[in-house]
Formats: sequence, structure tokens, C-alpha cells
Amino acid sequence: MRRVMYYSHEIFSVLVLVLLTASAVFVTPDVPQAVVLVFAFLFLLHEWEENDYPGGFFDMLLREVANIRPVPSGARLRESRVGVYLLLSALIFPPYFLHAHAWLVLPIVYLGIFEGLAHTLVIRVFRLKRRYTPGMVTALCQFAASVAALAFLAGSHLIEGWQYAAAILILIAGLACMAAIGMTHNGLRPTDMPRMMLRNLRAVRAGEREAPEA
Repeated sequence: MRRVMYYSHEIFSVLVLVLLTASAVFVTPDVPQAVVLVFAFLFLLHEWEENDYPGGFFDMLLREVANIRPVPSGARLRESRVGVYLLLSALIFPPYFLHAHAWLVLPIVYLGIFEGLAHTLVIRVFRLKRRYTPGMVTALCQFAASVAALAFLAGSHLIEGWQYAAAILILIAGLACMAAIGMTHNGLRPTDMPRMMLRNLRAVRAGEREAPEA
């Protein structure tokens, strides 16, 4: 199991590539499936930008935003990211195969907006001495795609009003589970990181500690 957790990034990448390839060869996607495929591709690129090219997003998040010391590294940090890929898989594969329920694509669309805001606002809110966070380029692409997808879906009348709200609750629950998995694996309680982030934010805003270096 630990080996699967260690290589969860690569396993997720292979699964997404198989889905994209099989869809291109064997399937004529309908609207919900096309939306899922676009975001599957964008999140595939996003995860590689965050973790490898140039990488370092989770290290930045723990060190500069949450002010956690020491920062987990190596195998432990890689394994703790399994929650990210479980969440992404849950938001990509079921909506693709249950495409008759178009509203199931909304959580991955909302996640694109969340990513775009998170990668840009974290710089301003925490006064980081950097103009780029690992993953920002693809996060901004996700944000643009999410806005376009929401506009298209709203105009297509495929989704009812209550389903927009239900999708937000699903995403919030998924993000909470993802965070709990990551924090628990690193020896922290699920509530520790939000508490540390708030404490660090108050310190930065009050000038009690210098804004984190890039």
C-alpha cells in the first residue's frame, strides 16, 4: 500500500492518459464528458507543474504559508499527497462514466476556480516575496476554463439550480477529506494546518514576523 501511495502521482497520470487516449480513439464525447476531459488534461498538467516542473508547491505551502517546521520531505511528503489524487480521481472518473447526470461535472469545474484563486491570492494575503507559486500557470488556465465551462453549462440548461449548490458541498467535503489525509499522514491533526495558517497570517499582518522569502 505504501508503494501505491508513493507513486500515486504517476498512477494518476497514467490513468488520466489512458482515459484521454481511449476517449480520443473510441468515444465521441457528449458535453459533460468533454468538460471532464478538458479538466482531466488541465489537472494532469497542473499536478506536474506543482510537483515536478518546477515543483515545490507543497513545500512552499507548509513552510511559507502554514509556517510548519520541520517541513516533511522525501517519501513521507510524496505519500501524503495521495489524498489529492483520490480527490481528483473521484471528481474525474465518476462524472465521465455517469455523464447522463451532467451536474456531476460541477465539482471539478469549481475546483478549477478554487485553484486559480488559491495560487494568486496566497501571494497577496500572506505577503510572499514571490510573484509565482508552483502550479500558477496551469491554475490560471483552469480558472479561465472553469469560467467558460460554467457560462456554457448555464446556457445549455443541462443543470438545475439546486445542483449548483449541491456540487459546492461535494467539493467542500472532498477538500476536507483530502486535507485530513495529508495532515494525518504527516503526524498532524486535520485542524492543525488551518490553525497554523491563521496564526501565521495574523503574525505577518501584524508585522511580528517578516513575510516569508521565496
